[in-house]
Amino acid sequence: GRSQEKFQEPWRIASKKIQIYDPYYCQGGVKTRLLRLGFERVHNENQDFYKVCEAGQVPPFDVLLTNPPFSADEHFSFALDFAIKSGKPWLMILPVHVIFRNLFVNPTQDLPWRPFVVAPQKKYNFKTPAPLPPPPTENRAKARSRSRLTHTLWVVHGGENQALHQRLLEVAQKKVSDLCHVATNVLELPKVALPGEWTDEMRQNAEREGLELP
Repeated sequence: GRSQEKFQEPWRIASKKIQIYDPYYCQGGVKTRLLRLGFERVHNENQDFYKVCEAGQVPPFDVLLTNPPFSADEHFSFALDFAIKSGKPWLMILPVHVIFRNLFVNPTQDLPWRPFVVAPQKKYNFKTPAPLPPPPTENRAKARSRSRLTHTLWVVHGGENQALHQRLLEVAQKKVSDLCHVATNVLELPKVALPGEWTDEMRQNAEREGLELP
């Protein structure tokens, strides 16, 4: 989309060298999409991420960029734990409600610098791979029986490099703020980017951050 194109220019030179790792394969479209943006070194193979980690065979990488499966909380927890412990910069697509869950709040609240979020103004349309059951009928895009509109956002962190973290934030604010909501905390998120429903757990975490809910 246009937001991706705006990100492309600052990284055109660096993109030839950066090694990106996306451990969740799905149907393997990540390499093609990133190549269009100039990123040639992308590791996204049809492998079991959990077995790769267990065997100590994680490939070398500079940036983690991934979309954990939405099917179970364990995927979010594992991906976040891996990202944080790697010390590398990471960008992760998560459903908006996850950032108010304990599984996200607990591991990120004590980081030296907190992740920031980039929330697209329009919901992403996710296509379920053909071998899997189709998604529920609610919120399904018309004429695309295997698609579902899902309210998601990008969570971004610079890893152990504070200067890089700040630079990523500055680039996001400068390059995509007219297309996405860039927020350093939940208080900066517009109402349209907040969850439509709140569990007690989510509500407690939101109010702890100072967010006033009806």
